[in-house]
Amino acid sequence: MAQAPDTFQVQFTCSNGTFVVECMREWAPLGVDRFHELVTSGFYNEARFFRVVAKPRPFIVQFGIPGDPVLAAEWRAKTFPDDPVTQTNAPGTVTFATAGPSTRTSQLFINLGDNAFLDGQGFSPIGKVV
Repeated sequence: MAQAPDTFQVQFTCSNGTFVVECMREWAPLGVDRFHELVTSGFYNEARFFRVVAKPRPFIVQFGIPGDPVLAAEWRAKTFPDDPVTQTNAPGTVTFATAGPSTRTSQLFINLGDNAFLDGQGFSPIGKVV
């Protein structure tokens, strides 16, 4: 995995508008490197949000499974180690989803609410919606 720039922005164009994510490598170097790799390869092109949890309180919106099943299968096993948590899961932060320690692959979520309780579970934000 190549090293990402120290900071960079990615614009996502969705069916109902656009948003920009700013990534800071100092927050979570391994996660930012993986995200940069996926973005520059076009991995998220045509991907959809597939999970929104807004009730009983704002929680997350999740994405990161490509529409191409072959591409999804290729990346499903490409796990990478966790980063130490240096930032809290505040509203608007972007964080890799996991299925347990060192299981991050391509799925991310945007925190819709204050999810600081995720900090102690090893969820390390890589950036924020700006």
